[in-house]
Amino acid sequence: MLKIYFVSTILIGALLLFVSCGDQGGNTSNKPANTANNASNAVPANTAAVEADIKKLVNDTAAALAKNDVGTLEKTYSDNYMLVNLDGSVQNKADRLASFKSGDTKFESFVYDEVNVRTNPEGTGAVVIARATAKGTNRGRAVSGSIRVTQVWSKMKDGWRQVSGHATTISDAAPAKPDDKPAADAPANTSSNSTANK
Repeated sequence: MLKIYFVSTILIGALLLFVSCGDQGGNTSNKPANTANNASNAVPANTAAVEADIKKLVNDTAAALAKNDVGTLEKTYSDNYMLVNLDGSVQNKADRLASFKSGDTKFESFVYDEVNVRTNPEGTGAVVIARATAKGTNRGRAVSGSIRVTQVWSKMKDGWRQVSGHATTISDAAPAKPDDKPAADAPANTSSNSTANK
């Protein structure tokens, strides 16, 4: 019985696959056979040029943040922009800009370094992971120190726009590497001190 069920399931799946791949009616001679294959035939984007463009935009954004330049930020963020703040709260473009206009968000300094850009093959999208060093307030809370930032950029009709951002505080303690060995004078890890290390 189980064998019959298994064989009939495979046959039904194969039939559905065959029907979905068949002629949908009409003339298909001018339609692409497979969009994925056609995309691979497209000329790849100059990723080095895209990366340079994005790095410039990242630095321009940092300068705008340091100056609390709402006009530049309004042009930088896409209409559907979303930001995950350090405290886990989410802001859309209107909320973010309103926070700057009200003075609830205000930076004295803001710079990016360790900027790493990855682009898609078509050159229409990029993901940035960078470190920001900032001093000021964000939504009324003090901000000072290093922040790991992720940004998503999309090339639109009117140029590159940042569509998403995420910020996470970088802790002072660097994580131990797997091959790190405890110092010779460190106490052995016993049950009494293992809970203190958690």
